[in-house]
Amino acid sequence: MTAWIEVLTALTAGPDLPLRGTIHGVRAEGVSESFTGGFAYSGQPPLMVVPGHGCRVWRYGNKIRVENIDGEPVFISDGVRAWDFTGRSDRPLVGSPDRVIYLGPNQFLLHRRSAAEWAGNDFAQPAGEVEVTEFAGRDCWTVQLAPPERKPYPLRIWVDVESGQMLGYRIDEVGEGSRFVDVTVGETMDEALFVWDGPAVTPEEHQQLLRDEQLAAQREQVQWFANNVTDAQLTVRVPVDFTPDSIRSTDSGGFDASNRVAMLSRRPRSVEGWEPKWGVPHYVWSTPLWDWAAGTIHADLDRAAVDELRQRIHPGEPVDRDRRIDPPRPGGN
Repeated sequence: MTAWIEVLTALTAGPDLPLRGTIHGVRAEGVSESFTGGFAYSGQPPLMVVPGHGCRVWRYGNKIRVENIDGEPVFISDGVRAWDFTGRSDRPLVGSPDRVIYLGPNQFLLHRRSAAEWAGNDFAQPAGEVEVTEFAGRDCWTVQLAPPERKPYPLRIWVDVESGQMLGYRIDEVGEGSRFVDVTVGETMDEALFVWDGPAVTPEEHQQLLRDEQLAAQREQVQWFANNVTDAQLTVRVPVDFTPDSIRSTDSGGFDASNRVAMLSRRPRSVEGWEPKWGVPHYVWSTPLWDWAAGTIHADLDRAAVDELRQRIHPGEPVDRDRRIDPPRPGGN
């Protein structure tokens, strides 16, 4: 009879034999994939390994290549650098392997859990005897692992005897898991599998690209406001500057515009009028085509300031349904 400690040793410190194969998720008919996979990080953004329902994998020690079933790369690492293809397949994010996070139902077959992870109670302790069986054409150990308190069912795993690689896992009661459908252990691998020689961006470059895209979108929004509402300076007598730096427009011509101190919105005129659910005092009014609203965060608008604002954005247009709206007091009825 095989002792659990022998299996655990193989799982955490098994020989680093080259391995390649295809992994498929296992789900009962009619059951959708349930993994959501939240995570937190500090510092630079992580590199993520997020294969879909199936993937192809090549591993040799700390080197790995993961592709989707269609042959598109998902993640590559030569042990020194790592390339994350989650965003753009032609220009991956490049960084250090110690920033890698594995996600999705196939994650436990792509890398070894550390000894520290096996020391807890989250599917880390045996719930029965270790058995010997054949799995994916390989001699394997299989054993059920006890669930933590928050989960109802144990998890069965299959571990390759020769390499210590986990080849599959499944929750028998719901028929959900992941497995190698073919696997080859010990063959020679081309080192080029684990290197990306195309263009790539660093995390710092990626963050700058995101900032540039955000600034470009803000400039486009500001130009939309100037073209469709007004290009006049919107500082009124309080004084409050309503000139927006963030605008969300709608197909109807309505918009929500704001900056750090003020908010301005409009909607197509309705029979009942329109009131935004803002948590600050604000004014609403209507013109022949639009329902409007304006409010400030740190200043209390008066009617004269609102009149001045209206003359800036729709000078000379008749106004009705003009009123001030105060938010409910905390604890009030």
